[in-house]
Amino acid sequence: MNVISSGSKGNSTIIWDENDAIVVDFGISVKRFRQRLEELSVTDIPTSIIITHEHSDHSSGLGAASRRLDADIYLRPKARMVLRLDNAYTINEELAIGNFYIRSVSVSHDAVDPVGYVIENRGRKISIFSDLGYFPMENKDIIKDSDILAIESNHDTEMLKTGTYPENLKKRIMSSYGHLSNDQCALALQELSGPKSSIVLLHLSDENNTHEIASMTVRDHLNNRNIKYRSIESARQLYGSSTYEV
Repeated sequence: MNVISSGSKGNSTIIWDENDAIVVDFGISVKRFRQRLEELSVTDIPTSIIITHEHSDHSSGLGAASRRLDADIYLRPKARMVLRLDNAYTINEELAIGNFYIRSVSVSHDAVDPVGYVIENRGRKISIFSDLGYFPMENKDIIKDSDILAIESNHDTEMLKTGTYPENLKKRIMSSYGHLSNDQCALALQELSGPKSSIVLLHLSDENNTHEIASMTVRDHLNNRNIKYRSIESARQLYGSSTYEV
């Protein structure tokens, strides 16, 4: 797995095996996507794109992708209508693509039908949850002990409260339909993480967070409670993440 880009300027993550590539969100250009595929040596295998929700930082590249890439696009029916992607397919609760078994999990965000994804392949599991106001713990049993836990850690609450954003935007971000704070992310990971879990923090705010603060908040919270995990990394807007093999 590799996070290509993560943040308000565009989000996209690729997961692949020897037969198929699954791309979660396409808020980047086709040019950048193709460059990353070449860097990762992920070529000449079928590509499928699955979308979490319709916001532009997760979907802005879909029009070009549908014209220029030989890729199937899947998204929730309401998001498909909003984006007017007549040639896309719908994903409801479950989807199988090659050796990948994909489950969509509804989340709370100010979009028409937002989801996170739990993606399994031959006993390995990757969970991706970005853009949500609170974590859906009623589904923790299917997420727990993932090999990779990629979860939003959008803002430091004090930085947001004292920052320059207008009050209505601050309230939106901190609401149950907004974005996870570092502390909320840490609390979720307390319930979800296990000794084999590589943690990747997603969608960090440029204005109200730093990679150091987000990583330290999560790491200290887990270490102080003796919660086991393999590693912690915060994905970058421009450079994405390390490449993980599971």
